[in-house]
Amino acid sequence: MRDQAAGLTARQERFVQEYLVDLNATRAAERAGYSPKAAPSTGARLKNQPRVKARIETAMAERLERTRIRQDRVVMELARLAFSDICEFADWDEGGVRIRDSAGMGPGQSACIAEIVETPGKDGRKLRVKLHGKTRALEVLCRHLGLFEKVPRQAEGAVIRVVTRIPEPDWDGGEPPGAGAPPRDPGFAPSGAVPLREDA
Repeated sequence: MRDQAAGLTARQERFVQEYLVDLNATRAAERAGYSPKAAPSTGARLKNQPRVKARIETAMAERLERTRIRQDRVVMELARLAFSDICEFADWDEGGVRIRDSAGMGPGQSACIAEIVETPGKDGRKLRVKLHGKTRALEVLCRHLGLFEKVPRQAEGAVIRVVTRIPEPDWDGGEPPGAGAPPRDPGFAPSGAVPLREDA
């Protein structure tokens, strides 16, 4: 059975729908009914087939339209997490820590909070406020904006030329370098080295 609109089989269409769940081709192939053993290669092959690839792009565009999620909104949410500041949610001094009232928070500020935990203690209740991780949000935001691509970086596997021989200084034909220096004691060795032995 084929999806007449996209020219896909029913299983290929199932792969497309499963791929939209987590954008993982291997797991999508398994959930679509393909052999788990061959799922990695099957998923990669399906994802790059022209008809399947076009169907994935169409399905993703349709989903964005249904959910009304736009790129600008996603970037703004990432920026909100990346640049969140604990001072926006709590005050502290020598008298202790005070959590700010949620009624006084600006629009979207509460989205930065990962969890609020209240536990009873001997000295009264204890509050713990945890924000979403800034590092991950910054990383995703930088990748989206292409900031990492602008930083020159040593390519992986690049060949690094190492100097293994120090060339002699230019010689003008006169006395060769090192001539006239007192002969070195055969038993002499720099500090930390093992002296040479003639009977070795």
